[in-house]
Amino acid sequence: MSTYVMSDLHGCKDEFDAMLRKIQFSDYDTLWIDGDVCDRGRYSIPLLMEIMSHDNMHLVFGNHDVWLARYCQQLIDGKKDPNAMDLTNDFLCWLHYNGGYATADQYMDLSFPQCYDIKLYLEDHVLYQYVNVHGKKFLLVHAGLTPEYMHSDIRMSEVPSQILIWSHVDIDCNPYPDCTMIVGHVPTFMYAPRYDGRIIHGRDNKTIHIDCGCVYGRRLGCIRLDDMQEFYIDSTYPYIKYYPDNYEELVKDS
Repeated sequence: MSTYVMSDLHGCKDEFDAMLRKIQFSDYDTLWIDGDVCDRGRYSIPLLMEIMSHDNMHLVFGNHDVWLARYCQQLIDGKKDPNAMDLTNDFLCWLHYNGGYATADQYMDLSFPQCYDIKLYLEDHVLYQYVNVHGKKFLLVHAGLTPEYMHSDIRMSEVPSQILIWSHVDIDCNPYPDCTMIVGHVPTFMYAPRYDGRIIHGRDNKTIHIDCGCVYGRRLGCIRLDDMQEFYIDSTYPYIKYYPDNYEELVKDS
């Protein structure tokens, strides 16, 4: 009976299934997904439906999950009548710039009952979750907290949803002394080359960044909260270069 956390699956179903095999995930275990099941990757909707089929898999919403939830009804209406689609800037931003086209296409290929099942599932969502494992307290939130909310008396319910799902935070973004915050959203390679494809542990292990950039050709990361053991699956996606080859020299000279 173990508790696991992954994040930012982004349609990487092959890697997700491989991770479940690697950790020998069973009906007695619990998995928390810290946001962004959808978009960018190949199999967003099949992956989401697989997660929905397991009572012991739970989703904390990320910005991409919010997008799908926001436009489920519009996509359903579009199945009935393409002229019913309201092409707002936000809708096009999701589709065109944030990998939503494949998600929308896969969703609209489903039957109407399947579409409504997903819509209802996404309507019942959380933006953060406290988890207790063997006396240790964890806070799961997709993007973390920005500086103006970095004080220990802040209530998570007071933090705007846009902060929880969209923030680009520093390595240490946890104001709470009594729990460990686990975040995704920003792929770990974006913090520095030495973190490429790795889970990051912040100061005193109080903040953990778990988006290892699977859809960008790195790895899918998973952490078991019972003993903090880490697991990795190599990505099947093309490796997207982020830093120049002479990055370390540039940093040293700056």
